[in-house]
Amino acid sequence: MTRSSPVSRIQRAGERFLTEVEGITTRHAFSFGQHYDPSNIGFGRLLAHNEESLLSGRGFDDHPHRDTEIVTWVLSGSLLHEDSTGESGIVYPGLVQRLSAGSGVVHAERNDAYRVDRASPRVPVRFVQSWIRPDAPGGAPSYAQRDIEPAALATDWVPAASGSERDAAVSIGAATSTLWITRLAAGATRVLPEAAYVHLFVASGEILVEGVGVLGEGDTLRVVGSAALRVTGRQPSELLAWAMG
Repeated sequence: MTRSSPVSRIQRAGERFLTEVEGITTRHAFSFGQHYDPSNIGFGRLLAHNEESLLSGRGFDDHPHRDTEIVTWVLSGSLLHEDSTGESGIVYPGLVQRLSAGSGVVHAERNDAYRVDRASPRVPVRFVQSWIRPDAPGGAPSYAQRDIEPAALATDWVPAASGSERDAAVSIGAATSTLWITRLAAGATRVLPEAAYVHLFVASGEILVEGVGVLGEGDTLRVVGSAALRVTGRQPSELLAWAMG
């Protein structure tokens, strides 16, 4: 049996759907809300991949979710999370957050962490939020957040959220899905995680992907079919890669 060659597709930053309301800018990798494209509805188990920018005091008030694994990674600033289970937390760079919506949860996310922590600066917050389809619907909602050591991110890919990696920072209810994060110095290299579906996002910087080309901030690469592609930093860069079965 012949192994098929992997297929890749670049989505440039400017090709993402854009939603703007007062003080909030969202860039969507896939169809979302009023943006509909039947050829771009998720990827693998990834239902949504949104890059959010909130000015101080802005955010998303109480809104519901169910049967979704929601993973949040802050790039700059800080984000206050509060939900209907009584959980709350401040999410900042280097800390990964997971909300398993299960049978149903209501939560709010706002750039007003200074309400509960006077040390939180009143600056814009930029974060990436991913929605993953869980293996089974229902169940009790749950919440987790955990810091990741900067030194680990600078050395290799770190499993930030996973349904299978035992040393992942937080667990999710999707056995074949893992969010890997790394930070590359200029000239440093990594090998892209291998899986049936890989979604690579350049959160900052610029990289060269073997056999694909140059990707800049906000660009994504979707790979179907296992491919150990070499990634080289052309500038200091932060990368998020969903590897999914």
